[in-house]
Amino acid sequence: MPPNAEGRYVVGGFSFATRTQALEYRERRSRQGAGAGSRTPETPGTTAAPSPPSRPTSRSSAGVASGTPGDAWINGSDDDPGVRATADGRYSFGGFSFSTLAQALEYQKRRSRPAPGPAAARVGLRQESVQHSPGTAVERPRPASADGPVAPVRDNAGVGGFSVPTRERASEYGDRSLRPEGPRHIPPANSRVLASASTRTSSREAPRWIADRTSLHAGGQGFEADMVQYGTPSSFEPRRDHSRIDPTLPVDPRGDPNGTTLGYWPSYPGLDPRARATYLRWLDGARADRSIPIGYVFVFFYGLEQRLFVEEARDEAASIMKEVRRLLALHDDNHSFLGYASKLLALAPFFEKVDETPPTVGCARNYDLEIPLDVRIRLGERLRDGVPFGPDDTLRWVLALPDTYLRTPGERCFDELRELWSRRHVGRYPNGLAIRRPKRTIQHSYRAASGTFTVELSVKELPDISNTTAPLTQLRTMLDECIEDLSSYSRLIGRDPGARGRIRADMLLPGELREDRDSVSACRARLEEATAAEALPTTTMRELADILDVDLGPEGGKVAATVSRQIGAMLDVLDHGCEPDRRYGPSGALRHDAPVALFPCARGGPVEHERPAYASARTLVEVAMLAAAADGQVVRSEIEVTERRLRGLPDLAEHEISRLMAYGRSLAADPPKVRAALKRLADVRPEARSALASSAVEAVLADGRVEPAEVKFLEALHQALGLPLSSLYSSLHRGGIEDVGPVLVAPAKPESLVPIPDEANGATVVSIDLARLERIRGETSQVSALLASIFVEEQPDAAPPAAIPPAADTAFLGLDAAHSDLLARILDAAMTRADFEAYASRLRLMPDGAIETLNEWGFDTFDEPVIEDDETIAVAPHLVDQIKPIGAVA
Repeated sequence: MPPNAEGRYVVGGFSFATRTQALEYRERRSRQGAGAGSRTPETPGTTAAPSPPSRPTSRSSAGVASGTPGDAWINGSDDDPGVRATADGRYSFGGFSFSTLAQALEYQKRRSRPAPGPAAARVGLRQESVQHSPGTAVERPRPASADGPVAPVRDNAGVGGFSVPTRERASEYGDRSLRPEGPRHIPPANSRVLASASTRTSSREAPRWIADRTSLHAGGQGFEADMVQYGTPSSFEPRRDHSRIDPTLPVDPRGDPNGTTLGYWPSYPGLDPRARATYLRWLDGARADRSIPIGYVFVFFYGLEQRLFVEEARDEAASIMKEVRRLLALHDDNHSFLGYASKLLALAPFFEKVDETPPTVGCARNYDLEIPLDVRIRLGERLRDGVPFGPDDTLRWVLALPDTYLRTPGERCFDELRELWSRRHVGRYPNGLAIRRPKRTIQHSYRAASGTFTVELSVKELPDISNTTAPLTQLRTMLDECIEDLSSYSRLIGRDPGARGRIRADMLLPGELREDRDSVSACRARLEEATAAEALPTTTMRELADILDVDLGPEGGKVAATVSRQIGAMLDVLDHGCEPDRRYGPSGALRHDAPVALFPCARGGPVEHERPAYASARTLVEVAMLAAAADGQVVRSEIEVTERRLRGLPDLAEHEISRLMAYGRSLAADPPKVRAALKRLADVRPEARSALASSAVEAVLADGRVEPAEVKFLEALHQALGLPLSSLYSSLHRGGIEDVGPVLVAPAKPESLVPIPDEANGATVVSIDLARLERIRGETSQVSALLASIFVEEQPDAAPPAAIPPAADTAFLGLDAAHSDLLARILDAAMTRADFEAYASRLRLMPDGAIETLNEWGFDTFDEPVIEDDETIAVAPHLVDQIKPIGAVA
């Protein structure tokens, strides 16, 4: 092989710097072309150009090393480079270095063997390029699975061209060389892919579209598939060959279920053999695996695009669109596939008859910079026919805008959003939204997901809505309002999905939707039944919460302020109110069994509870109910008297009277402590005190009788208001004398007139009827005696002063010693007012101030007062068990 004019060696069109490189390349080329006569590209559509060898050494025809001093050729010729001994005591052949001559000769012998033919393939051997060092490669046979023949192990001869010191190490290396690399994938039980490790290629098949489920083979593997491109192309076509299953390409049954070998733009010819096995298994499993990496789905999707646009199979468009919708339902969590699949589905009106379906939440998932084609076609048909846009049309339009963002309430509650939009659209546009027809017609460009082709589409007879912007401001505003009005409902559904359809969730819907809900109608009926059940309709917080489907919290605990406000807001929506209502006046914490008075009123009867007229009337009702309840029961006549007095006030509206009367009924069912209520009367304006006293007297006299307990309360009331007791007795005398019974009157006597002489000097003469005067005096004495028998109570025997027990050996954090002692004494047993005042005096405490101090401590510790201040001083029963451990620990 002579050099050329430049001193280089040329073989097959390639130039080499040394003769050795040229001879080695010629040898490798002759082996690759043996039996075929021509090169076969390794990848469809590409030509494998051989690269020049890169071995750094060269030799002369005489067999003496000319590259590295000290190298000596052991054998070889000009046409077949032999083994050489290197200066470092090793042996080199074919670019590889060996520690012994036997290893080098063994490797040379294997290199000189012809490539394995069909017989070798039948026993499971394959040719594989094994990379040993950068820039060098060697063709060697290797078993493909543990089922194939085992390579012999020789002492000091090495395994697979490598030398190992012991037979045990050689056996271990031989076993490892037969194992598949990476985790072995076990095919699913229903898969028809063969479990063989062979990568023998299948025979060539003519390219075709597989429409129906068909048994196929690829790379020696069997599988079933439909709606795929299949066959061996005669030449590479980028528009067609990204998804075509070429049966001649190898398939590695180990698989790649995690998609680690997938690239950004996958294609079947470019897949790793392991990835091809996973893809075929996915096809064989009817493409139903949700966990499959999305790259495999895209390979299949490329074939659908090709069939529809490149091969123009319009008659198959319906089945293709159906399959894309099915795949989108399985993999809608992948934004990339969602975007490409949505773009393809938007072309459905071009290929199939599209039914008039309502908009869905998917209409808002537009990842393009223009309105989707299906929306433009639908609206274009309306514009062409001169039909105004209805609610569904405008909702599709505004959702399809690229800059529309459907917030969480819109996505989570889309059905409610669409219903609310429809109602408000009809209210704003009763005859539909009329749009002026634009001149521009629809033009659309579709770029394939594979990036291999672009299709230009046009519908010249349909106007394009894309550039119409005039009505969009109002539509966007209406959409934002609808979403905002659904925010509260959406938050509840997010926390408790099971609340959908129940009263507690439906009450949060906007008014347009709420009235049609069955739960609301049923709840309103139960409230109306509760308000009409009794003469004085009251219920409990527990029963009311059950009607409204509200959780009050732990049984026996206090109702949280937030829950009370929630109940009040729900009643407002149902056109009912309740008392006590912490939104409209001072009220203590309610418990589950606390009585509640319901009343019907539009929007719940909201009031300004701090308005002077309303606040005064509220105090009047409270005093009247305390007076009526003083005898232990409240009858309807006492309620009616209070209502008549309220209606006589000039500054009260009807809904305010309804709320005040409900407040009165709640007080009648659970009267507050008298002493605490009377203390609050110190702030009443002087001009209003007489009216309060009169309302209390009327309430007492309403049932036709006056009990000693009622008179006692009235006396305490007059004292608290600073009114004289004589006015009380006069009021009782005037109002109750007819109800006391018949009054005995002395029999009438003839009147004897006593003439009075004329007053001297022109004085006026006055005549006095002495008999009549005597009769009046007698009647007055009888009435006084009767009243005395009513108002005088039996006085108990004077009890000896209670002995002051020794100071309790306990203390309460936050209280001084005296108040701790007082609280401990009350915890032991309730005390009469007199005993309490005496005990407080012994501790040098003011009685009322001590109670206030203990209650302030209770607010700090339990968020409520601890002392019940009435004729009997006691600790609130429900707090006793909570206070005692505090004192014991202290």
